[in-house]
Amino acid sequence: MKRILLIFGLFLTGSVYAQNYTRDAGIRLGDHFIATGRMHMDDENALELMLFLGRGGVTVTILKEFFVPALNHLSDNLYFQYGFGAHLGFRNMDHYQVLTRTYELDEKTFTPLLGLDGLVGIEYRFPEFPVLIGFDIKPYFEYSTTQFFTLYLQSVGFSLKYRF
Repeated sequence: MKRILLIFGLFLTGSVYAQNYTRDAGIRLGDHFIATGRMHMDDENALELMLFLGRGGVTVTILKEFFVPALNHLSDNLYFQYGFGAHLGFRNMDHYQVLTRTYELDEKTFTPLLGLDGLVGIEYRFPEFPVLIGFDIKPYFEYSTTQFFTLYLQSVGFSLKYRF
C-alpha cells in the first residue's frame, strides 16, 4: 500500500511540475485600479473578468481575448493580445461630462451602466516563475441613463498578474 501511495505521489508531483498555467489573477493600474482574473481556454484564447470599484460605483467587465506570438526572434514569451467584450455596472453621480463640458446635477443620481469594450496590448510571460506583465489600451463605449453615452478612448493600463 505504501508503494502505491509513493508511486501515486511521484506521478502527481511530476504532473504538477509539468502543468500548463490555465488561470491568472492580478491588477491593472492606469487611469483606474482594476482587479482582474483570467481563464485560458487554450494557448490562443482566454476569458477575462475585471472588477472596478470607484467613481461612485462598481463596474464588471468580461472580455474575450486572443493571443498571437509577437516578435518571435526576440522572445518566445512575448504575446500580442486583442479582444472585445462588455461591461455592466452602476454609478452615483452628481455631474456628467459631454465632450469638454461638465453639467452639474442637483443631487447625486443613481445610474446603471452598460457598455462595449475593446482591448489591444502586449504581454510578457516570465518562463522562470509564474508572473506576467502587460501593457494595454482598453477603449470603451458606455450608455447610462444620466449621461446618455460616453466614448472613452484613453484607458491605458499596466498589468501585473500571477499565473496558476
